[in-house]
Amino acid sequence: MVSKIFLLEVITIIYVDFSNGLNYLKDPAVNQAISEFLEQHPKLNDTLFYFFHPQTPIVICGVNQNVYAEVNLEYLKKHNIRLARRGAGGGAVYVDPGNLTYCFIDTDNGTNYQNFQLYAQPALKVLHKLGVDAIFGGRNDLTVNGKKFSGMSSLKIGSRFSCGGTLMIDVDLDAASKVLHPTKAKLASKGVKSVHSRVTNIRQYFKPEYKDITFDEIQDMMLKEVFKTDSLADIPTYKLTDQDFKDLNAIDQEKYGSKEWIYGPSEDDQTYHDQHFEGIGTVGIGFSVQNGFLVHPKIYGDFSLMSGNLGEIEDNLKGVPMNYDSLKEALHNSHLEKNIGKVSADAIAKMILDPNKSEVINS
Repeated sequence: MVSKIFLLEVITIIYVDFSNGLNYLKDPAVNQAISEFLEQHPKLNDTLFYFFHPQTPIVICGVNQNVYAEVNLEYLKKHNIRLARRGAGGGAVYVDPGNLTYCFIDTDNGTNYQNFQLYAQPALKVLHKLGVDAIFGGRNDLTVNGKKFSGMSSLKIGSRFSCGGTLMIDVDLDAASKVLHPTKAKLASKGVKSVHSRVTNIRQYFKPEYKDITFDEIQDMMLKEVFKTDSLADIPTYKLTDQDFKDLNAIDQEKYGSKEWIYGPSEDDQTYHDQHFEGIGTVGIGFSVQNGFLVHPKIYGDFSLMSGNLGEIEDNLKGVPMNYDSLKEALHNSHLEKNIGKVSADAIAKMILDPNKSEVINS
């Protein structure tokens, strides 16, 4: 096993090869279980790197997102688009065979967890070689000419975490625009009116000699960049075994493939409010009101922090009178910074009470 220089650090990286389990990977839920599986793999303690190339159209939601508010479920079902939920934060994305996802698994050293820009560097370098004037912006986006073509997310289990992003190369933008239903707060934060107006495919930006480059060739370029080598044969590789795929499938069956995990609680009787907070993302809450008291609170959002306890906030809000002082006090006692990020009790209380923050719930 050879140590490689990566992002100015000397560390050992291993490429994880899934090529002998393509039948398993047809299930989008299995793909969402990969990060959790690798972070807990007893034999793999080094930095890992792998790709995910979707075989079918899928909408993948962040772990805390409200699918009823952010996905056009009618369009999704009509066009046989699969729905999945990852274990990481971030927002909903539409992926299909025109998309390529790359991901690192690493160990938290106190500076690298949630450092999206760090793990975006190999992708940016390859894209620059291809001719794309890509930049990192916002919390976790890659853009070109002001349009997003990549979003990144992260999942942490113990001291291990994943950090990866999508690359929109030949994605069906029309389908993406119709099946994704970002809330008005999220769109307003981006200064746009629709999904289509803020995203783009990147093949159009490739240099002429790369216009017809294949996904396999792009993967090869990424591998050479990550491992700082000109020879793919020199890359340390772990090929998943039959037992690995059985273990991966077990996580899928127990968690990621369940309807409860994918859809979350029904929103039939709930109001949903949300708001975008700079540096954190969108924070939302589903709730009902009975006799002037808040009931059935459920926190949602595309914020990336995964170590928080949203249940603590929800428990503190249950049965609280629907007035500013009571809500602020309950939220003040809910450790918002630790559980969501740097957002104030004042701001969340006002969001809950503001009818202008209401969003349409799809069925």
